[in-house]
Amino acid sequence: MKVVIIDDEKAMHLIIKRLLGKITYVEVVGCFHDTKTAYSFLQSHEVNVAFVDISMPWENGLDFAKRLRETNSHITLVFITSHKEHALAAYDVYAYDYIVKPLSQKRLQQTVERINLEKMAHEERGTDTPPNLLETLTKREHEILRHLSSGKSNKEIAVTFKLTEGTVKNHLVNIFGKLQVKNRVQATVVAKKLGVRPPIG
Repeated sequence: MKVVIIDDEKAMHLIIKRLLGKITYVEVVGCFHDTKTAYSFLQSHEVNVAFVDISMPWENGLDFAKRLRETNSHITLVFITSHKEHALAAYDVYAYDYIVKPLSQKRLQQTVERINLEKMAHEERGTDTPPNLLETLTKREHEILRHLSSGKSNKEIAVTFKLTEGTVKNHLVNIFGKLQVKNRVQATVVAKKLGVRPPIG
């Protein structure tokens, strides 16, 4: 798996490289302090995953991601940032994951392993076969999606699973990203198409 790191802080380059270095099948092929040089590199090199900061000078990570998507780039985007408030906007550019600093080995490895497993499954199916998006959801995310598709509010879902509303929102952000949708309505439509059944009662 070929990856690049885009962050204006040199310290983050070192941290992310060190953590990724513990995953044998990952190769860091580029580290960039700004999006301009990163964009140029991505236009001429094969890269599977880009780890992108959001708060950067000249162009932030979200605008950079929009620019990438406009060129039909299918590179997997993972945002690593100190800012929680941009999570929903990140999924508007079809981010795969949104990791809030401080970054841990376990959190990063979980994301990378999930990307790798989905990539291998996709290759086994063949490029003409669409992926089963439900396979990317955790058991808890699948259950929350069932309740979401039945029209329940965040508060109602939180009560059902004995979670805080904030935790439910975080789960929804992950669900939206994995289903490649932008909001609750789209998630409900996709869920119904994929045969997700609302809970009984």
